[in-house]
Amino acid sequence: GLTLVNGKADWSGGVVEAWTAGDIEIIDSTVTGCSANQVGGVVYAYKSGAVSLINSTARDCMAGHVGGVVYAQSSGAVSLIGSTVTRCSAVRNPGYIAADGGATYTRDNDLIVTDSTISGCNATRGGAVYMVSGTASLARSNISN
Repeated sequence: GLTLVNGKADWSGGVVEAWTAGDIEIIDSTVTGCSANQVGGVVYAYKSGAVSLINSTARDCMAGHVGGVVYAQSSGAVSLIGSTVTRCSAVRNPGYIAADGGATYTRDNDLIVTDSTISGCNATRGGAVYMVSGTASLARSNISN
């Protein structure tokens, strides 16, 4: 696994920014304190492949507008499998009405959460998950404050 600490981006994707790219997989890893001033504190995916966190932990990550951990639009499915997301947030920057999706923000994507925990995340809308469109699947998982 890999440990990523304090990755920062001025605009999007504190660890990965993907525009019309392939799949993004974070496997057996720990991501801590990563942030983006606008969208996707860890991953920003636009018209890209699937985004997967598998057997990984993301904690204390933040986006200044939407998607404290993952922002995905018109991309493949967003999957959290056997993973833990803790104390992540979308924080409303000045000039924005709201901050959406403390853990994930998806638009035109499916969301799959299996054998995972999302806890202590916050945003003005969708403290853990904010979906504009797509299908959500939740199995053997916990989402809590």
